[in-house]
Amino acid sequence: MVDCLKGGRGMTALYSNSHYKITPPWISHLPKKEYQWQIGESPPPIEPHSFAKHRVYEEYIRHYIEVSYANPRIPAAKITLIDGFSGGGQYLNPQDNSLYEGSPTRLIRAAESAAVAINIKRKSEGVRKPFQLHTTAYFVEKNRAAFDYLKAHLNTSGIVSQTGRTIHPLCGDFLEKQDAIVRQIQNDQRAGRAIFILDQYGWTNVPFPYIQKIFASLKKAEVILTFATDWLIDYLSKEESFKKAYDSTGLHECLPLQRLLQEKEDSCQWRSAIQAHLHRSIITASGARYYTPFFIKSTEANKSFWLLHLSNHPRARDVMTALHWRIKNQFSHHLAPGIRMFGYDPSKDEQVTGVSDLFGAPEYTFDEDARALTHQTIQRELPELVYQFGGGISFQSFYEKIANHTPATIDHIKATIESLIDLKEIEVVSSDGKTRTKASTIRGDDILQVPRQSIFLY
Repeated sequence: MVDCLKGGRGMTALYSNSHYKITPPWISHLPKKEYQWQIGESPPPIEPHSFAKHRVYEEYIRHYIEVSYANPRIPAAKITLIDGFSGGGQYLNPQDNSLYEGSPTRLIRAAESAAVAINIKRKSEGVRKPFQLHTTAYFVEKNRAAFDYLKAHLNTSGIVSQTGRTIHPLCGDFLEKQDAIVRQIQNDQRAGRAIFILDQYGWTNVPFPYIQKIFASLKKAEVILTFATDWLIDYLSKEESFKKAYDSTGLHECLPLQRLLQEKEDSCQWRSAIQAHLHRSIITASGARYYTPFFIKSTEANKSFWLLHLSNHPRARDVMTALHWRIKNQFSHHLAPGIRMFGYDPSKDEQVTGVSDLFGAPEYTFDEDARALTHQTIQRELPELVYQFGGGISFQSFYEKIANHTPATIDHIKATIESLIDLKEIEVVSSDGKTRTKASTIRGDDILQVPRQSIFLY
């Protein structure tokens, strides 16, 4: 446990808004979830920003599995998927009034499509023995009507009865179910490979001590957390009810509420300053070493959520970062200098608006502009950073140190290093003394160093 969360379990009584006898004024400003499920009735219409969340979940799980089990020597694997706020499992797509599957079935299908892709690739490479993936899933939903709808949907979807998977629908509060789920994962697999999807309501339903406990218990766990940052910031208050809610998250041990209130009073850039404070404190409070922030704008409320990927492995962080480069439609710089966030805005999504982006032509895509800017920034800053390590630093260690502070993927960084090698501003030396010249040959244990003739520049 990190120091900022000492005594975390003593805060349990504050962990739910249901403990307030009178609804505090600021709670009425939380993001509204109008979703209501009732067996025999049509499911609720899905909101545009949820399309983006589901796409992140699906594509991340798919790519994560494909990367993790790319080695044909791995014959089989187990993975556990946990959806802590599952809902009823089905929505109405308002674009065409069709039925739209929710996150539970999408997570399962994403895992299975990854296994299919692995086997197609192995077969093309002449590998005879097929890869086998066993998926275990826990779908937790607190609302009884939504849970009953979820169970009915799972049964009719066909995913429960098929082999190679184990599905556990659970009715109750995720926080109350978490310990039992973690223990079962520990019993089922040594690696503790699990992905927790925690699409909470607002910003108080998943206190950070609980997330920290996940990472302390499962060495290969990852968490994708929804956090209603704009609601926290917009209704920042000295009221006792707000203070209790803020303290219940566990953030107060790392970031006292008074500090945020002081920023609001003293700084004309208070919003950006508070975002920067939250960015740093969430990493500390969660117990995760790596963190990828992605903002999703809700057009209904004209506010943004943070979709936070938390993990303890740099490779997992790189997979998520690569995903955002592929699917984002807006790149934002909402935080302090040097900290960038990826983002989604439904008003810029052609699939939602039916209108092409002004910069939609290949030579003008925002992706390419952002990629060029990232390359230029890394090219300018990387030699100076490497110089600070004196005798050099391994590529793996270098990436681990900068991962939380750059939108670049490992491939982006390697490509930039190759250009710096050509400019004679960086040298890359292998463990056996060979000099690397191409990005594709750079390995984790290779040493990055500044050439002697360039040292005087730094």
